[in-house]
Amino acid sequence: MADMKWSKRSAMELGAILGMVAVVCTLAVLQYRWTGEISRSEQQRLKANLTTSVRGFEQEFSYDFERLCEAFEIDPEVPEASLESRLLHQRSEWERMTSRDALLARVDIWKLEEGHASFESLEASGRHSVEASLPGRLDSLRQYLERQAQLLNARVIGDREALYYPWTFQGPAPALVRPIFHVVNARDMYVQLQGFLILEFNQEFLEQQYVPELVVRHFGEPGLTSFGMAVRTMKAPYRTIYTSSGNSTVSKFAPDASVNLFDSVAEEARRRGHAPLQAAVGSEQWQLVVQDPAGSVDVGVAQWRRRNLAISFGLLAILAGTMALLFSVSRRAERLAKLQMEFVAGVSHELCTPLAVINSAAENIVDGVVESPAQVREYGAMIREQGRRLERLVDEVLLFAAGRFGRSGYDLRPIEVVPILEQSLAASEAMLRDAGFTFQKEISPQLPFVIADSEALGKCVENLVSNAMKYSGENRWVSLRAICAPRQGLPEVQISVEDRGIGISPADLPHVFEPFYRAQSVRDGQIRGVGLGLYLVKRMMEAMGGNVTVSSKLYKGSVFTLRLPVFDSAEPNHGDTAKVEVAKA
Repeated sequence: MADMKWSKRSAMELGAILGMVAVVCTLAVLQYRWTGEISRSEQQRLKANLTTSVRGFEQEFSYDFERLCEAFEIDPEVPEASLESRLLHQRSEWERMTSRDALLARVDIWKLEEGHASFESLEASGRHSVEASLPGRLDSLRQYLERQAQLLNARVIGDREALYYPWTFQGPAPALVRPIFHVVNARDMYVQLQGFLILEFNQEFLEQQYVPELVVRHFGEPGLTSFGMAVRTMKAPYRTIYTSSGNSTVSKFAPDASVNLFDSVAEEARRRGHAPLQAAVGSEQWQLVVQDPAGSVDVGVAQWRRRNLAISFGLLAILAGTMALLFSVSRRAERLAKLQMEFVAGVSHELCTPLAVINSAAENIVDGVVESPAQVREYGAMIREQGRRLERLVDEVLLFAAGRFGRSGYDLRPIEVVPILEQSLAASEAMLRDAGFTFQKEISPQLPFVIADSEALGKCVENLVSNAMKYSGENRWVSLRAICAPRQGLPEVQISVEDRGIGISPADLPHVFEPFYRAQSVRDGQIRGVGLGLYLVKRMMEAMGGNVTVSSKLYKGSVFTLRLPVFDSAEPNHGDTAKVEVAKA
């Protein structure tokens, strides 16, 4: 019946374990699939948001620059004398219509007249200054303007070509440049180059306010967005106009999104029927590049998914570990309950036997069965032996309980080992002799002092001798040996108790000092005991600064050795007695 119950219980536990493993595996598979679907949705959302943001940035940039170019277009039929007033009016109208009038710093004219050239800078107030040549801030334009003047003067240009002649962006200045043509033949509508219109940008406003505001409006604050943005030139060596972060690294080859901003302006101008915008050099064109910090949106989403999976699987691992811990704790609690029941049964059995003997002897004495002095001495010895057995059992239980609650204390002081051994063996030798044991002892007469509690050390010796008697089997032989020997370079006193009894199996040897532990062969042999003796010996020895070791061979006997370090009288001694409170073992 017990085997059947155990089989049913094992089957239920195994079923529960398999069920929980199946649940955890199912959750892991579902989590893997869910994170995959969420990752794909997140990837699509990020790409859609990126496309929308890039498109919005591109449209607003192209709108502002195209309106600026459109606002300063000059009809070739405008009289030459009214050119300055016309430009001042156009500037005034543009500033009235735009919300970013700080984008334009100056409006200049480089006039070409017969034999010489002059430079005029028009102010919004209507004033203008005239200089003989280009100012120093526009030195980067000089070569371009002279070359363009030679090319345009060498050609015959019609009024339509003049009307739609493109604006040129000069990056180093930065400025927009466009030829100014004037009709010289009204009948054939041929035009002549009059000079160049130069729109100088406010570079500080352009790079530090205008572009950053566009980025914030369409992508969000740089610290909050998941992308890195940059506005830079098209080709190497790259010149960065704006970057969303000082340490932002945008790929030169494969950003998530890129757009040629000047192409967008030119497309907007063609759509509205006005002169387009182009860069003087192809490498000076501006482009907007956007990239995920991870390298790309795909890589960033993949990393996000891996992090989520790691967190999810970590939580599932914690759940699985918790379940395993619960099963382990429940099994340990079950084993503890079983050990406690065995302890109660063992203590009860150990108590019943001496009590029954004492009661029987007392009844015989009271009933007059015992009459001769020899019988009285025999019954007295029997009562004394069983009383000592009861005393040892009660002492073991009390010591165990006191150690568990941290109340046991030892009076540690330098003591001589030989008198304690002689005192402990006085009673044991009589028991050994009465039980038919051969007892051998070898005690060095000049054993050094050790720091120990004399009563505790005596109990350890008595316990080991008692165990040797219990587990000696048919070979009734016990030996006690006490010597001083070095160990790891330090001297120590070694007290060994040896028997030639049933021995301890290799599987049970690591557990002999555990509380309540009794080998299955001992339980089957119904050898008395509750499994506390060796545990108490180990705890007492460690409390005194020593230890206990064991070596054993099955069916050949065992050797238990108490080891205590030798007291060094050269060390400082702050009193002869030291009270040590021992915590729970």
